[in-house]
Amino acid sequence: MKIAIIKLSALGDIVHASVAIQFIRKHIANAHISWFCDVRFEQIARLLAGVDEVVALPLKDKKFLKTFGILRQKQGQFDIIIDLQGLLKSALVSRSLGKNIFGFDRFSTKEGLASIFYTHKYSCNYDKNIILRNLELCSFALNFSFDEKEILTKEPCFLKKSRISNKNSRIPNRKILIAPFASENSKCYAHFASVIKGAKEFAQCFLVAGSEPERKKATKLASSGATLLAPLDLTQILEFMDTCDLIIGNDSGITHLAWAQNYATITLFGNRSGARNAFATPKNLIIQATPKHEIDAFHIDKSDFCINDIDPAQIIAKAKGLCDA
Repeated sequence: MKIAIIKLSALGDIVHASVAIQFIRKHIANAHISWFCDVRFEQIARLLAGVDEVVALPLKDKKFLKTFGILRQKQGQFDIIIDLQGLLKSALVSRSLGKNIFGFDRFSTKEGLASIFYTHKYSCNYDKNIILRNLELCSFALNFSFDEKEILTKEPCFLKKSRISNKNSRIPNRKILIAPFASENSKCYAHFASVIKGAKEFAQCFLVAGSEPERKKATKLASSGATLLAPLDLTQILEFMDTCDLIIGNDSGITHLAWAQNYATITLFGNRSGARNAFATPKNLIIQATPKHEIDAFHIDKSDFCINDIDPAQIIAKAKGLCDA
C-alpha cells in the first residue's frame, strides 16, 4: 500500500505528526510512506523514522510552477492520501495527488473550507490533543485501532546519525538544555535567567538558539550561568539532547522534538493549551499558566503574556525532581 502523508509545516507540526508513522508501521508493515512537506522542513522530515520518501515542495517560496511539476510527477501513485495539516494549501496538494483523500471535516480544522477537497472526512474536536487528532485521522483512514497508553511506550520518532549518550558523561554534573525561544513572543517565557540561576545548583545549563536575533538574546541570558551552544543543525541538536538529563522550553519545535525522542522535558504554556499541544507523561511535564480568558484554539489571544506568571521556583523544583529520578 502506498500512502501519502501531507504535513507541510512547521517543525512543531511535523513533530506532533511523527508519532503516527510508528502506528502506521505497526499495523501496515509493508506500507510505502511518502511525506510531503515544505522545502524549509525537508531536513527534519528526512530524519523521520519509518518514512520511505520525503517530497519537499517550495510553497513558502511561492515557486508554484516548480511545485506543480513535482506534484504532477507523483499524481496517481498513492492508494491513500492523508492530509494531517487541514489547511487549504495542504488540501490542494492532496487533491493534486489523487482522489482517495482523508482529512478532517469542516468543523474539525482551522480552515474548514479545506474539507471540500476530501473524499473521506473525519470529525474530531479541534480542542482535542493534537497528537491524538493525528492518530485518530490515520486510524480512520487505515482502519486500525490504538490505545493512548501505547504512546507511553513509543520508540524515538526521529533518526540520528549516531547515539552518543553515555551515563558517565553526566557525572558529576547533570545537564539541562534550555530552549528559550518560540515562533511568537507570547509563547516565550521571560524568566529563564532565574531558572538558570536556580538550576545551576544541581546541573549544567546549556542554551540553544538559531537566528542571529535569538543568539543575541541568548548571549545575554547565558550571563546568568549557562553555556550558549554553537549553531547546530537538527541532527546535532538531537545528538546533544542525547547527552542531557532534561530539556526545558517553551511551546516550540525543539521542546516537542525532545518529547518525540523520549527525553525528559518540561514544557511551558501560557495563552495556548498544554493539554492540546503536548502529551504529558511521568517524565514529560507541562506547566500551564492561567490565561486572561478561556483558551480558544481557533482564536489565540497573542496579546496574553500570562506565560510569564509561571513561578521560576516551580520550574526549578520540577527540574530537580526529574534530574534526580
